[in-house]
Amino acid sequence: MFRFCTNFKTVMSDNNIRRAGFTLAEVLITLGIIGVVAAMTIPTLIKDYKRAVSITKLKKTYSTLQQAIQKTVADNLGYSYVNFSDGDTQSMVDWYNYYLKPNLRIQKDCIESAGCWHTEGVTKQLNGQTAIWDEGTKGIGGNIIVFQTFDNVYVNMDGAAASDIEDSFGVKMSAPGLVMHVDVNGDEGPNVIGRDIFVFVFNNRNLLPAGNDKTSAEVEADCSEGGSGYFCFSYILRNNWKINDDMIL
Repeated sequence: MFRFCTNFKTVMSDNNIRRAGFTLAEVLITLGIIGVVAAMTIPTLIKDYKRAVSITKLKKTYSTLQQAIQKTVADNLGYSYVNFSDGDTQSMVDWYNYYLKPNLRIQKDCIESAGCWHTEGVTKQLNGQTAIWDEGTKGIGGNIIVFQTFDNVYVNMDGAAASDIEDSFGVKMSAPGLVMHVDVNGDEGPNVIGRDIFVFVFNNRNLLPAGNDKTSAEVEADCSEGGSGYFCFSYILRNNWKINDDMIL
């Protein structure tokens, strides 16, 4: 009797083992389902991660530049110390060296030369066109200063006439100012304005996002498919630091 029960238990145990297993077809189907789900979700997770990193760097860079500029304004009792003009590289260099650079952690800078901006190709707008005043690996503008921070952010500065800034970058000016193209992930790409490059304007009102004096409808249109992307930083600020699907890869 004891032997029969033992054998019976052994048979039952073997049957349970056989029932608990999976056939090759079942395993392949399961792996296929996992693969499909992964293919659908991983790109979204990667995109969300890149958005979060871009927003964090953009916030930090904007805050850092704003604090540095406000400090130079306070130290020099107003904006009257700003003495640069469109096409005058030396005035830009003097301002940068004496006022801005001491207040930032800069690892490398380039004056009217390649080596600090993107190593390949040109900077593009959101609509695929070449950026205004693009100079390839040298940078963007006429009298260009480019510097790199220690967290791999590239800042391209160019002096511009008041009319050019108002017409192209949507900020009303009473005097020449500075246009800053800020690439939050350096040379990583895609190097597109409105995706990883955002535009600031510095004048006697403060450091402002390009598009600051445009309507919400104008800003949104510029930061949508077919737009230039120059006003995307204004869009982000007005949208409580959120990025839509069309802006960051």
